[in-house]
Amino acid sequence: MAMQHAVVDGAAAAERARSGHVSGWHPVLAAVEGEPGTWLMVDEGRGRCYGVIRLLRIRGEAGYRAVTWAEKSEDRQLIGYFRSLRAACAAAHNNLLSTYGNPGPPNGGRVSR
Repeated sequence: MAMQHAVVDGAAAAERARSGHVSGWHPVLAAVEGEPGTWLMVDEGRGRCYGVIRLLRIRGEAGYRAVTWAEKSEDRQLIGYFRSLRAACAAAHNNLLSTYGNPGPPNGGRVSR
């Protein structure tokens, strides 16, 4: 099945592009590069760092390692390895979001009858 688009959709996209429209926020915008190849994930609203991403080269291939933030390097926890900075930032941000709220099943496991 082929995708079909209305002419009005193309015109609207062109207008957004001309107007300087910003489509949304991505966690990569929270990445602040300190030393080259190292980004701190910063929650500006709370004024704290929540992750560290480093550029790596393994057998000539570039990638990124994301860990949680802690003052001491040995206290940081691995989030994962990624092929793009965007993916590493998204994973670090999702890790932060997972710390909010109550852990466990919805409604604390209670089932309504």
